[in-house]
Amino acid sequence: MTNSSQKCVAIIGAGVSGLISAVNMYKVGIQPIVFEQASNIGGIWNIDIKPCWNSMTTNISKFSTTLSDFSWSKNMSIFPNQRDVYQYLSNYVQQSLPNNIFRFNTQVLNITYFNHKWTVEYSTKLNNKLSEQYDFVIVASGFCNCSYIPKNIIDHSSFQGTLIHSSNYHSPEQVYNKRVIIVGASISAVQIAADMATTAKHIIHIVPHSFWSLPRFIPLIPNDPVSPFLPIDFVLFRQSKRISKEEILFRNKDDYKKLNQYYRLITGNNQKSFYLIDNDDEKPPYMTISDMYAEWNRAAPLINERPDWILSLILNNGMTIETSSNDILILCTGYQPCFDFFSKDILEQLSYIPHDTFCPIILYRCTFHPSLPNLAFIGMQRGPLWPIIELQSRWVAGIFSGLLSTPSIIQQQIGLNMERRIRDQQPRPQYPHGDFVGIINDLAKEILVTTSSDTNDIVIPTQYRINGPDQSVIDEMNSICEEANNGRFIAGAVFRSLHESKWTFERTLKGKPSDGIVHGQAQFNFSQQNELIYKEQGKLILSSQEILDITQKYIYIYDENKDLITVYFVDNNDKRSSIFHTISFQSKQSSNIGWIAYGEHLCNQDHYFISYLFIFNGINLSQFEITYTVKGPAKDYISKTIFQPIKIE
Repeated sequence: MTNSSQKCVAIIGAGVSGLISAVNMYKVGIQPIVFEQASNIGGIWNIDIKPCWNSMTTNISKFSTTLSDFSWSKNMSIFPNQRDVYQYLSNYVQQSLPNNIFRFNTQVLNITYFNHKWTVEYSTKLNNKLSEQYDFVIVASGFCNCSYIPKNIIDHSSFQGTLIHSSNYHSPEQVYNKRVIIVGASISAVQIAADMATTAKHIIHIVPHSFWSLPRFIPLIPNDPVSPFLPIDFVLFRQSKRISKEEILFRNKDDYKKLNQYYRLITGNNQKSFYLIDNDDEKPPYMTISDMYAEWNRAAPLINERPDWILSLILNNGMTIETSSNDILILCTGYQPCFDFFSKDILEQLSYIPHDTFCPIILYRCTFHPSLPNLAFIGMQRGPLWPIIELQSRWVAGIFSGLLSTPSIIQQQIGLNMERRIRDQQPRPQYPHGDFVGIINDLAKEILVTTSSDTNDIVIPTQYRINGPDQSVIDEMNSICEEANNGRFIAGAVFRSLHESKWTFERTLKGKPSDGIVHGQAQFNFSQQNELIYKEQGKLILSSQEILDITQKYIYIYDENKDLITVYFVDNNDKRSSIFHTISFQSKQSSNIGWIAYGEHLCNQDHYFISYLFIFNGINLSQFEITYTVKGPAKDYISKTIFQPIKIE
C-alpha cells in the first residue's frame, strides 16, 4: 500500500470529489488510495455507466465547472457535455496522479475506527474480501450516489407500464411515440421533459411545488431591454451582489420575496411553472435550469400535486390519471447518499436520516464531525459545486497534513448545532447551503486564500489557484463578457424565445407598388433540431380599400457554434429552400430600447435591406419589429411589421 513512514488516506469514490481529494492529498505528501465500485473514474460523468442522458451538458459554464489548476481548452464549448467532462477528468488524472492508487471494481463493505486507525474492508470483482488500515478516510462517494423514491410513492408494482428513475433515462428514443408521465420538479425533470419533447407522444408533468425554469444564458440586468445575455453563473455568482462576504445560512420571508421577484424579472413574469396552486412569493423559490422546458411548455398543462400511486395514477389532490401498459413513468425524484459501509454507531453520531435528501447527516461545514477524528466528507452536501468541492478538499488536506489547524471541538459543536437548525427549518429552501458564493468565501478564508478582488467580480475557481489566477482564463472570461455587449448570445436568446410562440402583427406598407396595412397572426413552430418554421396569415387592406388574404412562410435556423440565425425560403413541402438572409446582431450601443440586427438579400434586381428590433422583457421577447427596405426596377417600398405576443392563459 505504501511505506510504513508515509501516512495514507482511503478515499471512497472516484468521481469529481474523490479525484480532487486524491490530488490534494498527494500534493501534501499523504498517499491516497481510491476505492471505486465502477471500472473507471468519473462518477456521474463516467461514460461507461452512463448515469447522464446523451444530450446532457453542465448546468453552469466551464469557468465554474473546472479545477483551479487545470483549465479547459479555449476551444471547448461554454457548457461541456458528459463526454467532454469525462475526458477533462481523465486528462486531469493522467497529469496529476499515478495509476496505481485506484482500486476499481471494488465495493467498500465496512469502515471502522479503532486505536487511532481506520480499517477499510472491501470486496473485489473476484469476490475476494480484504481489509486495510489507513490513517485517514475521505468519503467522496457523492450525494447523488443512490436513486431516491419518496416514501409517499407506494405500491409501484401495480403500475403496468414501464417505470424508470431519471438515472436510467439516456435518450429521447427510449420514449418514442409513448405517453410519458414525469414526476418531480428537479433540474433533471425539466431537462428530461425538454429532451424528449420531440419524440414522446404526450408528456404529463406532475410537480409537487411551483418552480422557476431559467435557460443557461440569462440577462445581466433583467429589466434592461438591451442587457447582455451571459452564462447563468456569470450573472448569479458575483461578489457585488452580496451584502456580506460570509455565507448566509438563513433567509426570512422578505428575502424569499426578493428572490422570487428577481426570478420573475428574469422570466418576464411569464412562466406557468410558478403560477400553480401553492405559489407564494414568501416561500423559498425553487429554480431549475433548462434552455427549452418553458418554451415547450407554453401551451401544455402542468399538474401540481404528488402522486399517491398507481394503477390509475391517483394524485393527492383527488385527480386520477388512467394509465396503460404502454405508458412510461419517469421518477425524477432525486438522489441520496449511501452510507452502507458505516456501522449503526457511526451513523448515529452523524445523526443520519436515510430518507432525508435535504440534509441527511450533520457535519461541521459539511466536512467534519468532532467525534470522528481523521474522517472527512467531500462533496457530500446537496448541490456540490466544483469550486466548493476543491476548496473543501484543500482544507481537509491542510488539516490532515498538519499545515492547517483543526477547528476546535467547541467550534465544531457550534457548527453542528447550526446544521441541525438548517435541517429543521420550515419551510425548507431548495438547498441547505444555497449561498454558494458565501460558502466559497468561507472556505477560502479557512485555507488562507484571499477572496476575489473587486476587479474579478465573477466568482470562478481560477481566482483561488494556489499560485495565483490563470490570467488566460480571466482574459477569456472578460472577452466573453465584452462579446456579449456586442451582441453575442442574443441570437440564441431570440431563437429560444421564438420557439413555439404565437404573435399578432400589424404591417404597414409604403411606396411602390402600393401602400397598405396588414393585420394578422404568426407563429413559430418546431420543425427539427435548431429549426423553426414561421407561418403567418392575415388581411391586407390596400390604399384602394381592396382586401386580400395573405400567407407567408419562412424557416429560421440557429447555428449554435456560430451563434447565428439564418432565414430561408420554404418550398411547397414546408422544407428549407434557398437562403433569404442571415441576421447579424449589432452592439448594445446601437439602441437603448432593444437589440438591433440587420440582413440583406438580392433577388434578381431587387435589393432587400432588412432591419430587426428585438425588445426583451427578461429572457423573453415582449415585442419585435422587422422592417424591409426594398429597391428595384419595379419596387420601391418600406414594409414595417410590429409583432406582439399572444398571451396564453
